[in-house]
Amino acid sequence: MSSKMQRFPLNLTRWGIPKGENRDSPPWVQAETCFLRSIKTRKPSRALQREWLTKILFSIGLACCSIPAWSANLVDVYQQALTSDPVYQEAIDQSLATKENVPISIASLFPNINAQAIPSITRQGFAGTNLQVDASTGAPLTPRNNTERAYSLSLNISQTVFDFAKFSQVKGAVATSKSADATLNAALQTLMIRVSSAYFAVLRDEDNLNYSEASKRAFAQQLDQVKQQYDVGLKTLTEVYTAEASYESAVAAYIAAEATLANDRENLRVITGQYYPVLSQLSEAFPLITPNPANVDTWVMKAERQNWSIKASQYSVDAARQTIRQQFAGHLPTVNVQGTVNRLYENNINSYVALTSRGGPGTETNRSVTLNINVPLFSGGGVAAATNQASYNYQAAEKQLEQSIRNTINSTRQSYNNVIAGISQVRADQQAIKSNISSLQGMEASYQVGTTTLVDVLNQREKLFQAQTQYATDRYAYVNNILALKQAAGTLSFDDLRAINAWLNNTKLRPLHPDHIKPASSYSK
Repeated sequence: MSSKMQRFPLNLTRWGIPKGENRDSPPWVQAETCFLRSIKTRKPSRALQREWLTKILFSIGLACCSIPAWSANLVDVYQQALTSDPVYQEAIDQSLATKENVPISIASLFPNINAQAIPSITRQGFAGTNLQVDASTGAPLTPRNNTERAYSLSLNISQTVFDFAKFSQVKGAVATSKSADATLNAALQTLMIRVSSAYFAVLRDEDNLNYSEASKRAFAQQLDQVKQQYDVGLKTLTEVYTAEASYESAVAAYIAAEATLANDRENLRVITGQYYPVLSQLSEAFPLITPNPANVDTWVMKAERQNWSIKASQYSVDAARQTIRQQFAGHLPTVNVQGTVNRLYENNINSYVALTSRGGPGTETNRSVTLNINVPLFSGGGVAAATNQASYNYQAAEKQLEQSIRNTINSTRQSYNNVIAGISQVRADQQAIKSNISSLQGMEASYQVGTTTLVDVLNQREKLFQAQTQYATDRYAYVNNILALKQAAGTLSFDDLRAINAWLNNTKLRPLHPDHIKPASSYSK
């Protein structure tokens, strides 16, 4: 039976279950058995039926309360963020938009074919000297009006033979597309870091809140004890004020811890779009792993080869180089071939166009093939200026690449050093908690016999709280530094998150009441 069931014992005899019955079964089963037995023996009243039903529902609800709430782990939160984080979704759309430049630039190298149809209708009127009449009778020999209908169909084909600017544009678009892929991969790794940082920030705040609650309860207990001793004349008013000040500080720290936890939960919700009331906790027995290989220079060389930010900058340099060639192509000739087929159909409804033209239907077909060679001679210096501008942009891209390399090396070395230092720091924090707990227990015993002052006890309790919060900060910083090292090396992947996720458990951290402080032996190395 769970602790919550033990905390609320059921009076089974009052429920109608006689003594001697098997009470090992769940209470709702026993209640149902009692209910069925009552139906067979006598017809219950309406009030008794309502009472039984209330008891059965209470028993079922009590059993449901004993079931632990489901807690989301790191993988669950990350998978939610994959589809909900606006920043990452924006990076996906931006990458797809950039990659479309490749087919756009390639399209200029394929034949350009277009067809054109031009229907027309023309109405003509003749009068005066343009109107032929019979000299003897004066009757018109030609109609006064004529309507002409024409249909013109044309097909044009244009093919680039040589255009160095278009060739360079295609190569630049390919380099930009690769840069977009690298940027997207970097955004994915950044999402992993953002999720894990926000996730462990919530866990750290929960730990600090529990430590703060334990400290507040301990100071409250100390304050009550001092007040009781003051009432009987064993303590002074100064000691009461000292205990009250420590308690008020603990209350303020607890309120600040609650606010910090609420804010960090909101920070996680910004990424995932979902509020997580319960998260899987980091196990106390999680391993302190040294980076493999245990050589910072090896990690730096790996980062220079595989870091996605460096790769994106390298492809940007290639794209800037192609832009120089594209602009310089303004000095080079271009060659293209153009073919045209045109067919004209005309029909004079009145079989007459003019005095000197024959009427009736007719067709005309024209075919032509043209080789266009365009040699630029002078453009006012615009081509040279555009080439210089592209050259400066290329130099700027190289500087950005160098800065990216330096930042990556710096991040790699710092993350590696932080992981190494974090191992020692976590172990030192564990030892500090052991020492502070032992010292606090000794001071409390000395205070009872009057060899230690109240101020010393309160200060030691504050030191214990600080050691616990420092332990919570350092253990989660160690995990974040491991992920940061892999991100700098360009190797961070979903498998790494799953490995970290294996260090979690579904046990929610209990508040550390004064009577539940861990013994020093539990903080083993």
